Amino acid sequence: MIKFHKKIAVFKVHETWFTHKYSFRDIFGLNAFMHIKNKGFKKIFGVREITHTIEIDLMQETDCILSNFSGGICNQSKKSEKEGTTCFFHHDIDGFVKFYNDFATKKGTYTTSKEKLQTLGNYLKISSAKNNGEILAAHSYMVDEELGIVRGINSGTMRLNDNYDKNLIGRANKYLFLKDILHFKKMGLETFDFGGYAKDTTNPSLKGINEFKLMFGGKVVKCINYYSYNYWLLKKVTKLFGLTGKL
Repeated sequence: MIKFHKKIAVFKVHETWFTHKYSFRDIFGLNAFMHIKNKGFKKIFGVREITHTIEIDLMQETDCILSNFSGGICNQSKKSEKEGTTCFFHHDIDGFVKFYNDFATKKGTYTTSKEKLQTLGNYLKISSAKNNGEILAAHSYMVDEELGIVRGINSGTMRLNDNYDKNLIGRANKYLFLKDILHFKKMGLETFDFGGYAKDTTNPSLKGINEFKLMFGGKVVKCINYYSYNYWLLKKVTKLFGLTGKL
């Protein structure tokens, strides 16, 4: 179970991921229970929401995982390696935030912050792909080693920067995902979660992200989420007035 708190405007809210032992007092706080997987989980007195994500079963043999990749990902990853791209995990939160926020600002999507990522503590993992001394792609994840689940948080690249070769960047990003997936499998984790799937979207950008994630052979699954009424109300109000980024 991953449990942490963060600030929304001036309020401290609590998020619990994947599994939770529900208690009556949870009704009254600012609580969100995300992608609950444990069987027999008692329905919370609050708001139930169904979202979707894409998951890869890491219990499969490595050859099986790779064989499910499409779009020439394996060949492009090999080419990226030959081009000198290296992939690695690190703890440079400041560097990641600067890199990702530059990408997110250009793309017009939610940014992140050092404070948001630091709330994850030891659950946070960051990976980057570098070529010729420059970071071309970077990913952040939260990892629940006890339950064997890793879920993507942020993913950014340099593809929106006109000074870089977009094909080189695209190959590096795919190579980084491949290396991430195999790294988490080697850790003994059971599930790689891409961090969301925009089901039935008509937004071209979101459709493109969906298609990219599906290239890695995962399956679309439902996420069962619960929110205390106070949290749900706060979520609606902050979205209405634009007081915060993504909850």
